[in-house]
Formats: sequence, structure tokens, C-alpha cells
Amino acid sequence: MHLHRRQNDAKVSSTASANAPKSSIATDPNATPSDFKVPTPFDTALSNNYTASCAAFFRTFLTNKDFSECHPFSLMLQTSSGFFDASKSFVRITQTLEATCRVDMTKCTDTMNHLARELIGDNNCAVDYANDNPQVIQAYNGLIAYEPLYQASCLKDDAGSYCYANAVTNRSAITDPYPYYLPLGVPLPGGTRATCNSCLQDVMAIFSSFAGNTTQPISQTYNGAAQQIGIACGTGFVNQTATPLKAAAATMTISMTPAITVVFMLLLGFFV
Repeated sequence: MHLHRRQNDAKVSSTASANAPKSSIATDPNATPSDFKVPTPFDTALSNNYTASCAAFFRTFLTNKDFSECHPFSLMLQTSSGFFDASKSFVRITQTLEATCRVDMTKCTDTMNHLARELIGDNNCAVDYANDNPQVIQAYNGLIAYEPLYQASCLKDDAGSYCYANAVTNRSAITDPYPYYLPLGVPLPGGTRATCNSCLQDVMAIFSSFAGNTTQPISQTYNGAAQQIGIACGTGFVNQTATPLKAAAATMTISMTPAITVVFMLLLGFFV
């Protein structure tokens, strides 16, 4: 999915990737296709703070072939150290996005929704979810936010670069990746000054279309973020409220991501 600049957006930068590094696989001596491995969610040791049934479910779903073949960006974003490392390199994060965007979105959305329902089932992690276990909340929000984050992370600018790759490697605007955390229930920190370009505008348009669904965490974070971005980028740059739903939402409950994830997000801008 490619972005095209809107002629009437006065504050949209002329090129969405104007401040992004111009690295490529051919010019980065530290990155070659042959040694690349797609990051995986929860690739560090899991907490011991689980009920036995929940720990068993995590072990099962993380090795589920249908799940792993989807390479879910929405779960990597908060839980993958490999993804964090890949985000330090324009080449590596581009390779990662090529893998996450190459899958069948419809099939993977069905897989993630099914796993989300199972996750909070009485025989799995219902107790842990009710007790706000941080990793269970991250897993649940990442599963149900798969579709909006797939769509947003697969956007490209006019030059063919992934918008997220531009954002996360833009050292002159370290808050550019922050809007991507909104679908996971992480509010936009006060004072965030993301670059006002067509990538940000189209990412927020996608999020607006999901924010009217109260089963999605973005329903709790979109309006505040849109107001902040509107102040910085101008009236009309983004929808100030969620786009009304055209169909009834599926029945699910959501929980806001714990505050610890906000700290993780802030640290993302200060890697070396």
C-alpha cells in the first residue's frame, strides 16, 4: 500500500521520508539478506508470575505455526528484543517489515482474534488477565490490534520506503514512532512532536477507522492523540474524532496496557 501526497495539505512535508536515513541493503556492510532472521514476539524469558494454565497456554501459542508464520508486528512492537535491535537499522527494520507485510492479513487477523479469545478463556489466562498481568495484557492487546497495526506498518511513502522504518530511524525526530503504539492502548505522551508528513496523516486515518470500535484499545487513545497532532500539524490534518463504525463490533473486552509499556516506548527513542 503506497501513500500519495495530498495537494491541499499545507503542512504535509513534500516527501514523507525527508528526514529518514538513506541506507539500503546494498550499502550497509553490517546487514546482508543471508544473515537476517525475522524477530519474534516474547523472545526473552517469560515472567514466572503466571498461573500454571496461563504459562502452558503461552508456551503453546508462541509455538503455534499459524501464529508464527504471521510475524505479527503488533506483538513484536512491545515484546521483542530482536525487533528492538532491528529498529536501530533502517535496513534491518525494512527487512522485518517486508516479512510482516508479506503475509495474508485476513487469515492472520482471524488467527489473532481466535488466539485472543482463547488467551482470556477460563482454562487459560482469565485469572492473569483479570489481575492485569503485564505480559498477558501486552499479548491480548497485541493480538486484537493486529489488523490496524498491520495496515499502518505496511504503509510506504512515495519513495517506496516503509513509513515505520522512516519513523523509527529518524534520529532528528525521536517521537515519530510513538503514534504506532496507540492501537496497543498506549496514550501519546504529552509534548510529542511527530513529523507532520503524509505518513503520519495516513497512519492516523487508519487508526481513526478502528477507533470507533470500543473493543479495540485504540478507542481509548485515539482522540487525545488526534488533538495533540492537530495542534502541532494544523486543523484538518487528522480526524479529531474516530470515524463512525459501519458495522457492529465483535464482542470482546479490552484492558489498557500497563504504564511500564509507556516507559519502554520512551526508551525506544534513545537507543544508540
